[in-house]
Amino acid sequence: MKLSEALVLSIDTETTGPDPTSDRVVELGGAYLRGTERLGPGLRALVNPGIYIPAGATNVHGIRNEDIEKAEPWTGVAARLKAHLDQLQPVLTGYNLLGFDAPLINAENRRNGLGWELPPALDTFVFAWYGHRELRSRKLSAICELYGVPLPADQAHTADADSLACGWLLMGMVQVGLIPDDVEGAFARQRELQALYAEETRRFGRYLFPDRDTQVLRIGLGKHAGTALDDADEEYLNWLIGRPDLPDEARHVLNRKLGRIEQQTLF
Repeated sequence: MKLSEALVLSIDTETTGPDPTSDRVVELGGAYLRGTERLGPGLRALVNPGIYIPAGATNVHGIRNEDIEKAEPWTGVAARLKAHLDQLQPVLTGYNLLGFDAPLINAENRRNGLGWELPPALDTFVFAWYGHRELRSRKLSAICELYGVPLPADQAHTADADSLACGWLLMGMVQVGLIPDDVEGAFARQRELQALYAEETRRFGRYLFPDRDTQVLRIGLGKHAGTALDDADEEYLNWLIGRPDLPDEARHVLNRKLGRIEQQTLF
């Protein structure tokens, strides 16, 4: 089936914090799409997390403790989400869904004794990582701007608005060919990119990456993100080589670029 013709459910969460293993959902949002057409109103549910919402989290999404005092707990919201997934069997998507929202939802389900997890999903962040690795920021707002997807500033970090933007972003990536317009093909390509991500991270961490076309090494973060290694500022390279989590291969490449001889043991 063509992805552009499939029923897509895009979801997003707002939470008590950034740790998907221990933080809680305070809002679940969703949007149905077929192609670029939005189907029905947005889905939005506030969730009483059963714990205090820190001020830092409220500053991000605007949800206060008093806003969720009378909201239902996760078990009720989860039951409705599962009904959507079971009855309609949509293609599930979201931005950084696999890295954050899905582990968070699955942890909430385990914590509440619910015996199910989210089904496989397409994560537009995986494709953004591969297709736009040179960008300094790959936050949802930056990638949406790149694809002309509207995300009004006054609605950013609301789960329903973000989920709709994620759905449109998926279709935008299909239209430019970054994601195959075939459901099975899209999942297969995502698996390929996840393997590439793991290997690239093992070799270079966040700090370097091979150009997607030429394989020339480029800087992976900071003010020089996307700059070819041969054109990078020496002072910045010295800063990179001082990073404690710099992988050995990246350190070797930088030492060679800076003309340094690495000490090697004879035995």
